[in-house]
Amino acid sequence: MSKLLSGILRHFPHAIGLKVDEHGFVDLDELVHAIKTKWRARYLYSWLRKEHIIALAQLDPKGRFEIVGNRIRARYGHSIKVKIEYVEAKNVEVLYHGTALENLSSILQHGIKPMRRLWVHLTSNPEDAYRNALRKSKSPVVLVIDAKLLNKLGHRVYKAGKNVYVTDYVPPSCIIRVVKNPFRLKSH
Repeated sequence: MSKLLSGILRHFPHAIGLKVDEHGFVDLDELVHAIKTKWRARYLYSWLRKEHIIALAQLDPKGRFEIVGNRIRARYGHSIKVKIEYVEAKNVEVLYHGTALENLSSILQHGIKPMRRLWVHLTSNPEDAYRNALRKSKSPVVLVIDAKLLNKLGHRVYKAGKNVYVTDYVPPSCIIRVVKNPFRLKSH
């Protein structure tokens, strides 16, 4: 359910007829109704109620979702245009980004770009970065990012979730280390 909710709110709300406001919010009742009646595998979700979505959002360990009143949105990860006002994270010193080993050469030359998303996603937890990369590659690596330098170079860092941070771009000069096993990293 979490993956489906993330996909709908971040990438394809129109596929099930949902109207998203400029800040990424959709009506909770409309969301439940659309999943139960318009989703291609709707038969799997006949049990779904608004309370399930609320519980999922409140219990999500990464803080992926935000509920205000009877509206819900994904807090980060969008490929659709939304305006989310994040709080700037000025005191963060080190952040992490997980990627595939096969992307490393290009990243070290050109930096980390948002690609098909609106922002570059970073985390304060190296293990989370590793797990995220592991979902996409059998050869994951974790990049250690100098967040202070990122800010000095004019690339503001914003807190988007519990451990998730976003920025517009990470120049190669801000990548201070490449780690193959982040579970061995000592805290900074």
